[in-house]
Amino acid sequence: MSHLSRTLPVKRAAHVYLVQDGKLLLVEERMDDGSIFYGLPGGKAWPGETLGDAAVRQVLVETGLTVTDLVFLSLLEGELLTGTRNECYANFGRFTATFSGELNPTDPEVVGIRWVPFEEVEMLVRYGPPPEIEERNPLIWVPTRDFVKGQPRAYYPI
Repeated sequence: MSHLSRTLPVKRAAHVYLVQDGKLLLVEERMDDGSIFYGLPGGKAWPGETLGDAAVRQVLVETGLTVTDLVFLSLLEGELLTGTRNECYANFGRFTATFSGELNPTDPEVVGIRWVPFEEVEMLVRYGPPPEIEERNPLIWVPTRDFVKGQPRAYYPI
């Protein structure tokens, strides 16, 4: 089968950079192997849902915060996890937003929320095994690394 004749599932997700006093809000989730994964608030878009609507919905569930005035920042796009059972074509939108409310996650997968100083964000990133876990793929974190360094780009091809 040629590269052009493959049909890949499409995964669409949206995440939001919420910043307060030089700190980035990260959610803590427990992975299947019991380890803690730190990630941006946000997640998968439902079929027919825009990335912006997914961002608003997911941030509310994962943090309890209401986000408004979404500003598109970047798109991470391309084939992800090629050669694994989780192979897909990814469209991941990243936004900034205004937020209000109190931290109160209702997502059972979220075990904590932390405001993390920009200089400490990359230390929390885990790139370790198993490699088929998309959240641990280093490419997912490149836009965040650039964001906290003040050097975001609009497009990140995988």
